[in-house]
Amino acid sequence: MKNKSFWGLLLLLVFPAFLWASPEAESHHPTLMLTVFEWLERIADIVGIAILAIGFLRGFLLFLQLEWDRLRGQKEASEIFALRNVLGSYIIIALDFLIVSDIVHSVVSPELDELFNLGIIVVLRTAIGHFLGKELQELRHELKEEEEHPV
Repeated sequence: MKNKSFWGLLLLLVFPAFLWASPEAESHHPTLMLTVFEWLERIADIVGIAILAIGFLRGFLLFLQLEWDRLRGQKEASEIFALRNVLGSYIIIALDFLIVSDIVHSVVSPELDELFNLGIIVVLRTAIGHFLGKELQELRHELKEEEEHPV
């Protein structure tokens, strides 16, 4: 067991040295760690955008279904709250991935103007996610009350 701990500690101490190159070498070619962060940033962006696209498609199909049912007299206009709940959930999850991408970008490109712009974007995305989450929580509470006490 001690042997495993030793090799684990050695790996933690030595491995980062292989990932980070000297500043002179970094200007000529990217390091492995920089490449990993760039890929992580791209993947987080793609996942966030994919979640938004899936949420949009699902929300659009649900909207069409609700409108079709409403026009036939089977559903009320208040059923649109279910659509807002679904679409809002996808937006919040996508914003989380996009915030991860922004944070990773700040590691990849730590220039002061980039950090300032990314800080503003992260604050805006976080605020949108926070207030949208509160709105969805209130919406779910209203839907729950309607189910418990129908009019």
